[in-house]
Amino acid sequence: MVDIIPAILTDSPLKFKELMLRIEPYVKRVHLDIADGDFVPNKTINGYDEIMDIESALEFDIHLMVRKPQEIIKKWLFTHADRFIIHAESEGDLNTIIDELHANRRKVGLTINPEMPVEKLDPHIARVDFVQFMTVNPGFQGSPFVNEVVDKVSEFHQKYPDIMIMCDGGITPETASGLVKAGASVLVSGSYIIKSESVEKAIEELKNCIK
Repeated sequence: MVDIIPAILTDSPLKFKELMLRIEPYVKRVHLDIADGDFVPNKTINGYDEIMDIESALEFDIHLMVRKPQEIIKKWLFTHADRFIIHAESEGDLNTIIDELHANRRKVGLTINPEMPVEKLDPHIARVDFVQFMTVNPGFQGSPFVNEVVDKVSEFHQKYPDIMIMCDGGITPETASGLVKAGASVLVSGSYIIKSESVEKAIEELKNCIK
């Protein structure tokens, strides 16, 4: 079973609430992109204030596209977000960040950008709950899909067949099936779902193409 998770990337608290209301009837989990304007060129809402300000049964994956995740982790622990995604390219002691989140009963995934070698993940595999491959260059929704990442997903899956693989970016009916065949079991889709006329229809189209 492959999970389809809609992604929200916005710098507007009002837009965040609007998208949440639009997505909520069709999914159990949302992927929230948090950008600091340094690690990636754009800046989003900080996220933890917005989540604490809403009432929702949705579960959250928090994708921290930030230079220094260790500086904001404690603020996130006041929210009910239960899964966090940290970039292997970010600064700080990754093992310390992972251990702190686990100590607070959160799950942790490590992600790499398209240009990074798969081996960047190896030192941390025993500590993380899953991995994520960026299938676009991060920072903006609607960026072009990077086909070369499909081979990286396949390479990783052959090496670590029991680790959950999430793929994020450029997910459409044209790209989804190849990633699933390569070993992905979670697909994160932003613009294809968010910019569609019907969230429900877009999610069904993605599900149908990977059956």
